[in-house]
Amino acid sequence: MHRTGVILLALVLARMHDAVAQRSASASRGGGGGGLWYSVGVAPGWARVTCDICAGRRQTGGSAFLGVGGSTSRALRVGAELAGWRQSEGGVTQTLMSVGAAAYWYPNVQRRFYLRGGAAIVMHRASDGTDVVTSSGIGPQLGVGYEYSVSRAWRIAPFAHYAVGVVGGDVKFNGGQAAGSATVSFFQVGASLTRR
Repeated sequence: MHRTGVILLALVLARMHDAVAQRSASASRGGGGGGLWYSVGVAPGWARVTCDICAGRRQTGGSAFLGVGGSTSRALRVGAELAGWRQSEGGVTQTLMSVGAAAYWYPNVQRRFYLRGGAAIVMHRASDGTDVVTSSGIGPQLGVGYEYSVSRAWRIAPFAHYAVGVVGGDVKFNGGQAAGSATVSFFQVGASLTRR
């Protein structure tokens, strides 16, 4: 399941890369749009795993994300993103990773407010040093943000982003199947710094 999800995600990202490269080449010939961007962000994060045998409590921890991509027009930028989350309590360490592709749409010409949408594979791991429980799923990621210019190239943005893995979800205990139909969700509220 994990291998299939990663392969599908790699194909989507490769297709997006080709589209961005074509648009950037068009922009360099005067077609508009184009331009590489990259972004980093830190935020409090909340993660939850729900399944037949899971507690389903939303846990709070520290999180961060990285993104890189290209602008296809003045109103749209696309890219690949990696987000991580970590929390330790009572001898149990939980980590979460979200790998996905996202598009940022700016509905106004000032390009400040954006809506974010895409798809991601969300993977959760909990370990007490002896036993390991892993969960994963593929699903949508959504978000909103508002950018402020701090220089000609840099923008800072408060944001709220949400990713949920609902397709192909499973739970494994020490590598063996423990439950099916897992949902892994991840929510961030913080600030990002973007250069473009």
